[in-house]
Amino acid sequence: MATRDLALEKKWRGHIEECRQSGLSIKKWCQQNGLRDTAYHYWVRRFRFLDQDESGENKFAEVILRPDSHNTVSTHKAAKLTLSFENFTIGIEDNFNPLTLAELVKVLKKL
Repeated sequence: MATRDLALEKKWRGHIEECRQSGLSIKKWCQQNGLRDTAYHYWVRRFRFLDQDESGENKFAEVILRPDSHNTVSTHKAAKLTLSFENFTIGIEDNFNPLTLAELVKVLKKL
């Protein structure tokens, strides 16, 4: 197992905090600071994993679907489209509600 570079982690935690406080988009902030946005996203994911691992707790978000005239949930139809997002897979039928899907993706991004 590789040893952790705590100085590098501290440096990237500082970069992430500065970016968040800047009000700029991640891409724009990284360009202005000579950093790759892919490296920025790597460190955000890494810290999320490290922080979760160190706290010893798993984080879950509850997603509640409320059937209405635009959104019907069916368990007997096969999905027409499959969306994979990080380590999640979502089956999407023809009559999906785009707003519900967008909200679900927002919740998954926060995990």
